[in-house]
Amino acid sequence: MNEAVAASIEHLRPWMPWAQDANAGTNLDFLERTNEQWRAGMEFAYGVWDRGGTLVGSASLMDRVGPGSLEIGYWVRADRVREHIASRATAALVDVAFTFPAVEVVEIHHDRENEPSGGVPRSLGFERAGEFEKEPTAPGESGVFVRWLMRRDSWAARRPDG
Repeated sequence: MNEAVAASIEHLRPWMPWAQDANAGTNLDFLERTNEQWRAGMEFAYGVWDRGGTLVGSASLMDRVGPGSLEIGYWVRADRVREHIASRATAALVDVAFTFPAVEVVEIHHDRENEPSGGVPRSLGFERAGEFEKEPTAPGESGVFVRWLMRRDSWAARRPDG
């Protein structure tokens, strides 16, 4: 994780609050927090690895948007963008999210200025559900976030086995 974050720090800093002071110690803290959140059923963070064993990003399924919904977040290392890594990881997590009977909606939120992040929900057929204001927590953020939604029935209709 340290190598992947270090190799991508300038790419991540504008959008990821945790990247502002990322180092081996804060990365270890993140992993410990992730384990706690996993055990509590609040957040499920996954490393995304290529076949050669290189960490190419991360994707998380998070219980922070309200009842019946889960949110997905992701990042990809700088030298691997445009390989559809985030889209494939997100599609896998949407499949996982809808295995929970109570989940009817999956959401993705990103700062309006972070246009590449918007390509992921757009490519997967998410519905752009508007914008909302949120205090910026990273230097590239405008404070206006885009909200994308995927409903269970819409996802099922897109799947070959749906």
